[in-house]
Amino acid sequence: MKSRSTILGTTAAAGALVAAAVFAPQASGAGTPAERPAPKALKVNTFERPTAGMPYPLAEWAKDGWSAPWALGMDNRARIVDDTPAHSGRKSLRVHYPKGQIGPEQSGALAPFAVPKAREYYLSYWAKFSGDFSWGTTEYAGKLGIGLAGGAACSGGQVCDGTNGFSSRIIWRTAKGQAAVYYYHMGHAGTYGDYAVLKNNGADIYWPKGQWVNLVQRLKVNTVTGGRANADGEIEIFYNGKSAAKVTGLRFVTNADQVDKAYFSSFAGGATTNFAPQKDSYIWFDDVKVSTSRADICELRGC
Repeated sequence: MKSRSTILGTTAAAGALVAAAVFAPQASGAGTPAERPAPKALKVNTFERPTAGMPYPLAEWAKDGWSAPWALGMDNRARIVDDTPAHSGRKSLRVHYPKGQIGPEQSGALAPFAVPKAREYYLSYWAKFSGDFSWGTTEYAGKLGIGLAGGAACSGGQVCDGTNGFSSRIIWRTAKGQAAVYYYHMGHAGTYGDYAVLKNNGADIYWPKGQWVNLVQRLKVNTVTGGRANADGEIEIFYNGKSAAKVTGLRFVTNADQVDKAYFSSFAGGATTNFAPQKDSYIWFDDVKVSTSRADICELRGC
């Protein structure tokens, strides 16, 4: 198996884009994050508008209640479509991963959508890979879709020091499209983030092609005592309603940062064109939900 830095590395330019997208840390208020009640928050997008065939840039996201300060690929690689069965309704969002291209400048789409600050969030979406989706050329990795992040969203090979945020995203890896969660936290083992392979009854999960699957991510930020991070942060991933990975004992922050982004982060790569798709590839997304309440995520109890 390739080293984590080889498999999960991103381009220096992508790292710079993440750094450029830093959100100013919020000033600490009274009490620790654990002591302040989380606001009730729910966002949903079913992609039933605009007209099929139209791009879906930030201005259109905003009409559906989602806002981000910047984006890559939404203008030219994200499109509302109705020519393939949606998960629900008539339409879904199709994202393009061009042959031979890597990184968010040339592949997929990227946008840090704002959510009200809270210690714990649930994020659910449905995704479908095209039937001939290419996992790479001679090396294989990519970001699947929407993750959770906070503060300055530490990623892209940065060292997470407790003051520059955190991030957690779903990925594909290996020539067979192995499913995993890829996360940046204080003390990650290598140059890049750590990952945990998704499993079903002890067996590794591989992304199927041509069928809808549901992903739910739960991220709970650690508490802070006297400016020190307590090792009580958690990430849990559910695949089609079943827990597929759970990472506990995490330290994300030493300050007042909490989850404040639903981070659309999906592209091929990888740091070199060895990770590039061998053919034009697509992923469809539908029925995105992000909430501070598990009760809002019907996929965890049967919709």
